[in-house]
Amino acid sequence: MVFDLELIRSTLRLATPIAFAGLATMLTIQAGIVNIAVEGMMLVGAFVAVVGSYYTGSAIIGVILSMLGSMTLAFIFALFSLKWKAHIIIMGIAINIFANYLTVYLLRAIFGVAGAFSSPDLKGLEMIKLPVIDNVPILGSLVSGYSILVYICWILVLLSHIFLYKTKLGIHLRAVGENPAAAEVMGIRCNEMRFFAVMASGALAGLGGSYLSLGHLTMFTEGMSAGRGFMGLAATIFGMFTPIGTFLGSILFGLFDSISWRLQGMQIMPVQFLQMLPYAIIVIILMTISFREKWVRAMTAKANRAALEKAEE
Repeated sequence: MVFDLELIRSTLRLATPIAFAGLATMLTIQAGIVNIAVEGMMLVGAFVAVVGSYYTGSAIIGVILSMLGSMTLAFIFALFSLKWKAHIIIMGIAINIFANYLTVYLLRAIFGVAGAFSSPDLKGLEMIKLPVIDNVPILGSLVSGYSILVYICWILVLLSHIFLYKTKLGIHLRAVGENPAAAEVMGIRCNEMRFFAVMASGALAGLGGSYLSLGHLTMFTEGMSAGRGFMGLAATIFGMFTPIGTFLGSILFGLFDSISWRLQGMQIMPVQFLQMLPYAIIVIILMTISFREKWVRAMTAKANRAALEKAEE
């Protein structure tokens, strides 16, 4: 059976790193920055989380160090792109390539292994049973028994919504992304707001990376982020650049990912096709959104022309 309660639980688990990446990219897009470097930040975060957990014996310290590691990469990205005016997209690609080879090198240098690292001394995040809710039929099975980062992700979605639409700082951030010239006139320091957004995205990417290596699995593998940073960007676009929409987009992509894993186990079709399925769905969804936007613009232009011709008559 493909669709059951465990599929929903699997969807929520697989959607979590995508949601963290989505929130990270959504925040920078709101400030007028397309941050594709989230992929590399997640990868570095996943590696640093493992190093921190292994040497300190604490998964929580590993998560904190993961955020610091990703924020260090975010600082480099902000320094080059905001202060020294490097091309945003090229800088993002450079960060991703740098993160990939850096983690490959450090994996060999620190742990003396290639490909993957796992150890009994590596402490992962424990699953949390929610009091009272855990005993409620069905609901308890759906929302209880995840790592703390899953619940933090849900909370951050709500906090991000409140921050962007209910606080002065969030409104200023959106103003910088929508009309930086007008924001400057109003006395808003655009570069400082963008720097804040990039650093916050680094922290969120670190949480997503640490979830991969300490929450979802308890190990590190080369290229562990596996495109989830880009999936987060796709979820952001699907969610119309809003926190709640981004989270729903992440749930959708997590569902496709979960279904592909389930079908692999059932051996219904070739594994390669199933591994391709989540990414193919992303392409289809983004193409649909693009065509819809073009259609809306065409219909708007047609309506404007009709109104102009009527006015001239």
